[in-house]
Amino acid sequence: MNNKAKIEVSNEYLYVLYKAKNTLWHFINQLEKRSFDYNAVKFKDEKGIYVWLETVKYENNFFSGILPENNGKKNVSADGVIDWMLVEKGRLIGGYTIRFYRDSLSDEEKINFDIDFGLRIDNGNDFFKPDLSTPEGALISLENFYTEHSLEGALSCKDFYKEAINVLLETGKDVEEKLIQETAELLKLAFIENLQDNGMPNFKNVERVFNRIIYNKEEKKQLIEEKLIYDNGEEQINKFWISENEEKKWKILDLVE
Repeated sequence: MNNKAKIEVSNEYLYVLYKAKNTLWHFINQLEKRSFDYNAVKFKDEKGIYVWLETVKYENNFFSGILPENNGKKNVSADGVIDWMLVEKGRLIGGYTIRFYRDSLSDEEKINFDIDFGLRIDNGNDFFKPDLSTPEGALISLENFYTEHSLEGALSCKDFYKEAINVLLETGKDVEEKLIQETAELLKLAFIENLQDNGMPNFKNVERVFNRIIYNKEEKKQLIEEKLIYDNGEEQINKFWISENEEKKWKILDLVE
């Protein structure tokens, strides 16, 4: 693995690191389940240079593996890992900093990069934990509950009160408590009625790629774009406002048309 590619730090790059950190659990989980054609983690060495550690194993919050520069053995704390990658049937999984660097290249440079790299680099698949600890995980949780036909589970991923505030602000109406409560109840009833009339969508075997469009730290909400890649090759892109509540849980608000 080439450890010499330079990357410019930006908000987009910081989101890439965020995605790598919050999907590291999947890398560990896969290492413990089966073997891959190639695996590696990226960390900062003693010289302050980010390098890859290959053919790693995981135990007690540490990765052990081989440094490609000198074939030396190395142990690295999982807390110090900024990226991970797997190769399965010639396909790159993870490798967020690699993808970010590739996206910065011109079309001609990308062709040369792909030839040198020798792997298939497609949309990817973001394996956030399906829980409410991240906005992306909240979306996955909602979609999993849809697939399981669990109305109660789907409702647990929503925040109709804050969605009501969003809707009222967008329509230019006064945000008064009584109106918020009434709107929230109407949104909840409409949500339930829509699922009962049209059924719940199925997200089985779907792959996902997330992108953060807006992060409003003051209001603790984010606009997240989700690209869905179905097993038949079809793609769908949706954008959702997602808000963090007082319990540090992220809940889905409204779909942005």
